[in-house]
Amino acid sequence: MLGDRRGMTRWPCSLLAVVALVCAGGCGGDDDGVDTVAAAGYMAVIDDFLPPVPADGTRPLVYVARLGDEPFPLEDQIEMIANVEEAYDLRFVDDVAAAVDDEEVEAPPRDDALLLGIGTISSAVPHTVRVEVYTAAGSVDAHKLTLSVRDDVWRVAAREPIDPEVLVGDE
Repeated sequence: MLGDRRGMTRWPCSLLAVVALVCAGGCGGDDDGVDTVAAAGYMAVIDDFLPPVPADGTRPLVYVARLGDEPFPLEDQIEMIANVEEAYDLRFVDDVAAAVDDEEVEAPPRDDALLLGIGTISSAVPHTVRVEVYTAAGSVDAHKLTLSVRDDVWRVAAREPIDPEVLVGDE
């Protein structure tokens, strides 16, 4: 009878240990969720700023630069390009200078393109991100976007104008 009680006592403790391990593995931190939906979140940001597609069928050129130290992962870049490749020529640049004609003092983006500088989407709710838009010589608009995500679908919930800080042209 004593052996039976010990077995019963150990079983709930073992069960608690298994439950704790499952929760620790399956209930990861915010970084896990951000890594798996990063391209979708950033695509929602890019979509919010894409220019209209011309009637002649040409694909507008859009440069995307990362605001900050970390570039977009290559897998995310490929996914974002694939999402818009029929309508837009989306190009990721590591340096803003690659998208701007450096022979002029305050040059516009090359080839009449749009240059988007995108920060890091915060992993905590509310999901916010800084976006700077450079369209013409000396013209930079900056925005703080608030994103929402539901069922792995990201969308821009709010856009607030802010002062530009990073891209070329702001003095």
